[in-house]
Amino acid sequence: MLLLLGIMRVAVAQTGSTHPQRQSLFTSLVPDATITITKHPMGADMIEMSFTAKGYPAKLAKEQIQRLGASLKCDPRGVQVGDYVVEGGNPAMHFTKAMFAVDGVIDRQQGTLRLNPFAQAFAGAPNPWTIRSLELVFQNEVPTRNMIMHLNGKAARVEARYEDNSTSKFSGIEYRILLLSQDPNQKFIPEPWDKPLAPVTTPPRPPGTDWTIIAVFIIATGAVGALVYSLLLRGRPAARI
Repeated sequence: MLLLLGIMRVAVAQTGSTHPQRQSLFTSLVPDATITITKHPMGADMIEMSFTAKGYPAKLAKEQIQRLGASLKCDPRGVQVGDYVVEGGNPAMHFTKAMFAVDGVIDRQQGTLRLNPFAQAFAGAPNPWTIRSLELVFQNEVPTRNMIMHLNGKAARVEARYEDNSTSKFSGIEYRILLLSQDPNQKFIPEPWDKPLAPVTTPPRPPGTDWTIIAVFIIATGAVGALVYSLLLRGRPAARI
């Protein structure tokens, strides 16, 4: 027995833990729904979503969009849901896709992203359309201290990664969310206001040509030239006839 205990202690010391390390959600999870969120220059959050399951009901997708809007306290605008064929692919390979606009998902002033409304909107769908995993892609967003990048909660697991143009064609934050519950009324992921927010600093602009200074210089130069010209006219004697 003492020999066996000794062998077990050596094994634990080598592995560092008696519990196996959890695999990354990016390698172990195939999302049931992929959602892309892009901030429009006018301020709206443009959302595009697609579902992995073939024949996902458009009616159910519209209901989930309405639940998302209710969580955000914003009516979805321009909702379009339909059956789409993969561009350049086999016509038999089609999927349900939705596009619409809402407000309140991305807050760049506070440096926050709201994830919980998406989990609540998709939880509770009946079989065979149950959504257990989500992929959220925030185009052109940059991580801040106020964003959740990793979470092992009772109702959901969350993992995020950031990529920019220097490493890939995509620039933004990508989330994988595993729903551990199908109760749409519970809180899956903390909201931004659940804790004090850290101040968000605007990244410094890269050095370049300051056209404002150049414009002021040009105007000032023109004004000085006009003044000199005026003085020359005043000091010039009148021509005799």
